[in-house]
Amino acid sequence: MAKQWGLSNWRPDIAIDLGTATTRVAGRGHGVITRTSVAGNTPALSAGVVVDGDAVVALLEPLIAKMRIFGVIRPRAVACAPTDASAGERNAVVEGISRGGASAVVVVPEPLAAAVGAGVDIVSPYARMVIDLGEGVTDCAVIASGKVVDTAALRGGCGAFRSALRETVLRMRNMRITTRQAELLLRAALRGPATVSVQAPGTGEGDCPAQPPISLAEAREACEPAMAAILGLITGFLRDLPHSMGCEIIENGITLTGGGALLAGMRERIQAATGIAVMPVPNPLEAVVRGAYAMLPIVAMLNMWKR
Repeated sequence: MAKQWGLSNWRPDIAIDLGTATTRVAGRGHGVITRTSVAGNTPALSAGVVVDGDAVVALLEPLIAKMRIFGVIRPRAVACAPTDASAGERNAVVEGISRGGASAVVVVPEPLAAAVGAGVDIVSPYARMVIDLGEGVTDCAVIASGKVVDTAALRGGCGAFRSALRETVLRMRNMRITTRQAELLLRAALRGPATVSVQAPGTGEGDCPAQPPISLAEAREACEPAMAAILGLITGFLRDLPHSMGCEIIENGITLTGGGALLAGMRERIQAATGIAVMPVPNPLEAVVRGAYAMLPIVAMLNMWKR
């Protein structure tokens, strides 16, 4: 069956989700391997695209090496890119993965892979909408009959919330908080308790906070511009769709994937802004890489590999 679909038992084809915060690699017999998208102290990506090719190579080399057959045969890879990525940005993905050890690379739209990984019926003639809300990109796509028929993307995602909170805490309290502390504050703000204490770096949970508790009302206000940008992208995208397509999406709902799907209240905010049901998926963080892996037989059958 593998050879019938263009796959070979002797060639370890893999899928790669090269994300702003996290990189995931899926291969037969290995499951999904996850690693932070940083080489040393150097981020490999920003806003969903490669910003340091050498960092991408350093990040991927040990991951791809694990996928080689007998440590020799190099795997082919299906990777993903935002729908608004330029030709140069897509080429940077291909180059980085090739230098990292892949023998050939195909780049597919991120929301399409996310839809496949989330179990969306992409071959249906009726329109399905997917929002992949990641660390650095919010990517929307309408899919019908196995094709991406319309897209819209914003170079901003979950990371924009944390950046806004860190800047606000520094400005209002003259305190620098870590990314982890900003994440906790973000989740508390969206969840909705009365107040939260943000401790200075290095203090333990039992220590008194170095500054007065930060108002969650202030935290929500700090996050609102990023939230408004994301919701504006989604509602504007829906507004510009043909009427018949919009009706099909209203009937089928919206599928939300990526780290944003795990933020408390995000699904409800999108539902309130659009008036359309937003569907949760079982594993939103791995939807892209699992979808890309599921697409390997089609890529192989059509011989889409680029060297």
